[in-house]
Amino acid sequence: MPFKQKALGLLLFLFFVQTLSVAQTAGELAVSYMIEAEGKLVARKYKQAIKLYDKVIELQADNHTARRYAGLCYYLQKDFANAIRYYEKVLDENPSFSRALYYELGESHYKLGNYGQSLEYFDAFEDLQKQPDYTFRLRGEREKQQEKKLFKKLPSSKRAARISMDSTNLVNISAIVNLGERINSPTDEYFPFLSNDRNIIYYTKKKEGKQKDDENLFYSKREDAIWQKAKQISNFNTNEVEGMCTIVRDGKKMYFTACSREGVYGPCDIWQADVDGVEISNITNLEGFANSNRWESQACISCDGTLLYFASNREGGMGGTDIWYCTRLPNGKWSPPANMGPKINTTGDEEAPFISNDGKALYFSSTGHLGLGDQDIFVSWKNRWGHWTEPMNLGPPVNSPFRELGLFLTADGQTGLFASDRPGGQGGMDIYEFELSERLTSDPITYVEVYVIDSILGIPIQTEVDTGEKGTIQTDENGRFFLCINADETLNLKIDHNGFHPYKSTIPIPIWDNKTFYTIEALLQSKFSFLPAPIDSIMKDTSILRKQNPIEVESSHTVFFGFDKSSLELEEIGRLDDFIKPLNGKNIQRVEIIGFSDDIGANSYNLKLSEDRAKQIALFLLENQIIVDQIYLEGKGEINNDEPKSRNRKVEVKIVILE
Repeated sequence: MPFKQKALGLLLFLFFVQTLSVAQTAGELAVSYMIEAEGKLVARKYKQAIKLYDKVIELQADNHTARRYAGLCYYLQKDFANAIRYYEKVLDENPSFSRALYYELGESHYKLGNYGQSLEYFDAFEDLQKQPDYTFRLRGEREKQQEKKLFKKLPSSKRAARISMDSTNLVNISAIVNLGERINSPTDEYFPFLSNDRNIIYYTKKKEGKQKDDENLFYSKREDAIWQKAKQISNFNTNEVEGMCTIVRDGKKMYFTACSREGVYGPCDIWQADVDGVEISNITNLEGFANSNRWESQACISCDGTLLYFASNREGGMGGTDIWYCTRLPNGKWSPPANMGPKINTTGDEEAPFISNDGKALYFSSTGHLGLGDQDIFVSWKNRWGHWTEPMNLGPPVNSPFRELGLFLTADGQTGLFASDRPGGQGGMDIYEFELSERLTSDPITYVEVYVIDSILGIPIQTEVDTGEKGTIQTDENGRFFLCINADETLNLKIDHNGFHPYKSTIPIPIWDNKTFYTIEALLQSKFSFLPAPIDSIMKDTSILRKQNPIEVESSHTVFFGFDKSSLELEEIGRLDDFIKPLNGKNIQRVEIIGFSDDIGANSYNLKLSEDRAKQIALFLLENQIIVDQIYLEGKGEINNDEPKSRNRKVEVKIVILE
């Protein structure tokens, strides 16, 4: 054989060997990439896994397994557009690769809002069940169990897509708005609550960094219609979870979730605190039966603060977490909770309840009722017989293929807020806002605050008020109580308080926007009459003295009180009784009663305490027949001197008689 022919044959042989070697090397490399990619996928390092799967595809363009799992990595990152791109490429080239992939494509299109295409793939998945398994021999056996699970989900998935396509949805909410980066962030924000004037928002925020399970309460103030940068509530948050908060509509009492702190009965309990704007104090666990040794969380309170709704996995439920409710008892404690029943609760999770102002609409989140995505918001109405209706899905755009949680309605009942992890936000769960349709609004309720006041002194009166249908209500230390009343109704007030003439009034209640309270002042007329000035100033008026032929004689007495008390102690009653006995039957001209307090506590509180002490002395004199036309009554507040504090908790009494 000629040399040239031998050389050519050798070159061809070497080329064949090299090509075979390269092919073997490419195959081995693809296998190693697949193994490494699977490890990254299991470790949830999706971006690294995608790079490795793409390298496999570069080496083996027909490796549909790599393409399918790359699509899965995109799906798990909620990048559904790229998931669809990879999935459809698999089925374009091999329609019999996997039946389950048809369902997964339908789900991906649904997540993007492509409801028509979603239904097409769901229908294809259903139709392919009629074909024998060997048609999908490549993947069929391995995915058989998965297909069974998907087939059970298919009816609800198809129905959700059809609901979303229905442009005549009853709720008919036009649009939702993200609250923006001053509220929302790359981590989770949820459970919003707005003050009545809508200028303060409270919400729960998941902590960034290593302690991602920690949740804290944040707030932001609205200035010139713009939310300011959010801040943590001071002296409130801990290294444990402080969850969803709800505030009674009178703005005084907050209920919130507290977990793993001292005094918690179970993993998480519902706690309470006093609220003054963004200042929170007197943080305590609830008294009564609301909490148990199980998980209780996500409370909401009725408009008037008498019914507490919350989520719990306590025994006696329907499964998962259920919605329960308690009633406030006359002693202020909470009754044993009652389950909302099978109309509301399912074997899934129901949570984050919210009750409307009129108490007739209950909103909640659920994974158990038929939804459009991971978790949806539903509403149930109380009918005229007091029964709750079958829950209705709020539908898009509030609900989506993603998770929606924690609806809240503003004081006027016109604006809703909720949280969602849908794409297009700042990241994680974001808070969104929308205007309610007429279908969702409740009956108009007016927030009414009533102050019972001494008409002469202008000081508040702690007393019981008969309100008719609303029952008997005790005013607080400010003479105040709060009611939620149907607009265009009337409020009947009756007050019979010692030392005052009986009070009776019927007040019409208007429709109100509730950004401020509709305030009523019940002015009680005292049985006393009062001098315009203290005795000393009158005594100095010589023109008055010259007109008096008889002699005026002044008697003085000091009454002492216990710490933080305005009630008379037995010893002081005896001393006061000894003081006034010689004056019975005398010609009493004037009485001056001046109250004081020590300097412990706030000035405003001490001023009121001194007024209450003076008032008690005036009532005592009246009850003991010290009848006089002119009484000067005053509280001067605290005394700051070198005397023992116990000597400053007093009332000084001067009585002038004519002899």
